[in-house]
Amino acid sequence: MAKIWEHKTHSFKEAEEFDDRFWRKAGASARFIATWMMIVQWRKMRGKQGGQPRLRRSVQSIKRVPG
Repeated sequence: MAKIWEHKTHSFKEAEEFDDRFWRKAGASARFIATWMMIVQWRKMRGKQGGQPRLRRSVQSIKRVPG
């Protein structure tokens, strides 16, 4: 079972600072998992089911750098 965190703040700035500290402490793996869970939930809300979401890969322009 997942833990639910609660933190009371007195301003938006204080809330942002808490969020920054929380996610830094959680680490990259936890941030990735949380992001993936949000993507899955968003897809469900939009009625998109089955299969893995695909990354959109597109190139807008390629410029040669002298050197």
